[in-house]
Amino acid sequence: MSLRPEEQELLDGLAEYTRAGDPAFVAGLSNGVALAPVEYRRRHLARLGSALAAAGAALALTVLAVGGIAHAPAGLFRETNTSITVRR
Repeated sequence: MSLRPEEQELLDGLAEYTRAGDPAFVAGLSNGVALAPVEYRRRHLARLGSALAAAGAALALTVLAVGGIAHAPAGLFRETNTSITVRR
């Protein structure tokens, strides 16, 4: 089944757009190694960035919580500025 000229022109335009926009995907198709299109690879990078940001926030909150818990008992034993004076 052959394509009409306008369909072939559209297909050639899509092929050129893909070659220019995602050369890694085209190279993968050429040598038989499957590679996801750039849209999916960007999505994975965004998810990885979000996961790293969430892990960093959780780590920061954990450090603050542990620091606060560790600091609280130390306040019980801190020397105060009030003193007893002896009168003669």
